Amino acid sequence: MRIGLVVDHPKRDLPGAVMLGYQLARRGASVVLVPMYEQAVDVPRLGLDALVVNYARAVNLDLMRSFARSGVALYVLDTEGGVLAEKGGNSPPAMAEHIKGSGYAEILTGYFFWGQRLHDAFLDAGTMKPEQLHLTGCPRFDFAAPRWRALLDGEPRGYVLVNANFPLVNSRFTGKPGGEREAMVRAGWDGAYVDRFIADLKQVFANYLVEIDRLAAARPDRDILVRPHPFESDEVYRNALARRPNVRVDGAGSVLDRIRNAAAVVHLNCGTAVESVLLGKLPLQLEYLNTPTTSGHAGLPARVSRSVASFDELLGAIDRIDSETEAFDFARVHAADIEAFFYLNDGQAAERVADTLMRAAPSRRPYVSLLATVKGTRDKPSIGQVAKGAASAVLGSAVTERLRSRFNPVRRDKRVDPTFVNALLQRIAAHDRAAASQLTAERARCAATGLPLASIAIEPR
Repeated sequence: MRIGLVVDHPKRDLPGAVMLGYQLARRGASVVLVPMYEQAVDVPRLGLDALVVNYARAVNLDLMRSFARSGVALYVLDTEGGVLAEKGGNSPPAMAEHIKGSGYAEILTGYFFWGQRLHDAFLDAGTMKPEQLHLTGCPRFDFAAPRWRALLDGEPRGYVLVNANFPLVNSRFTGKPGGEREAMVRAGWDGAYVDRFIADLKQVFANYLVEIDRLAAARPDRDILVRPHPFESDEVYRNALARRPNVRVDGAGSVLDRIRNAAAVVHLNCGTAVESVLLGKLPLQLEYLNTPTTSGHAGLPARVSRSVASFDELLGAIDRIDSETEAFDFARVHAADIEAFFYLNDGQAAERVADTLMRAAPSRRPYVSLLATVKGTRDKPSIGQVAKGAASAVLGSAVTERLRSRFNPVRRDKRVDPTFVNALLQRIAAHDRAAASQLTAERARCAATGLPLASIAIEPR
């Protein structure tokens, strides 16, 4: 079996992909980590039997249809499958109906679910056959489980971690005005609701910056680490908080590492409240900044957090972090609210996904097509897509990706570094008391030409 894993945003998704790759390789599979932006030109050259993609949305449906027609078995392991809305485009019923009515149900071999709630929505809607729906959890949260937690940076540093969640109004990647709004509408949200939500979010964002500045001023002896969302620009945070010497704005590294090193986590409607609970760190939700619209958009982060009703209450909670943390019932919160959306905190999600993939029969003819690469795996490619595909076919995507990354920071952020993959792979193997020297990560090669690709292959030495 040769299995590809699409990696959306490396900062967020790469460790989980490496964990899954490790579990697959230990079971005898050949694994390739495919950068999302290169999948259209790399997948046709990798000789894959199966491909696990990062989402099933309208924007990539034509590409997924092309992969499916080639004989590749397609699975979905959504990178944002846990913190879901009660209603709207990413509520469980709406997601189930989207897969059922969009054409995805006909081309997917299987779907992996973070939690029971979304899994049951697919079952209730008859979206796909029950045997195609797999309740596994998400591999990137395996690192938060006691079994693998030692792989995180465990040095306690005692700062207050402020996590931000405003990519819709402070986007790092969408240069087109209104681009994020269009994406939400395409995903099934009502346009009028989106307009109201964005208007409220802009004001909430402004107020959030003010409160963090007030917190830094009121507690100058408390170190504060502000971490923008991976899809956010950090410039506005640096400008707003530049005069506070006790504030550092830094989105680098794993959010799990940053949470584990923190004394507590301040946020507003941020999904990292879940990771905070998994790691036993107190999540403080600035509820007093919410509007009815922003509060109702996704309620899970608030439900799993210690709600803060005023700025004075925030100061009090931070001054009493130890006693507040001790009083917070992490086990009850997980059982009551988290498990239904994130499944078990047992560190075995990657194993469950790997076991399911290994039970699938390999394709009779692994997918290799240079013509598909030139066309960007599309029936009617644009001139730009053909130019990109042709350059990649001639030079190899490792070269073309590197060239584009020099001029486009978005591309640079999405590259997958083989050095990082190999180092983490060895750490996982050593922690698991496996033979670390048996696996290695290096640039994948085109099956037809041997040219180096942007994708990373995990193979036996």
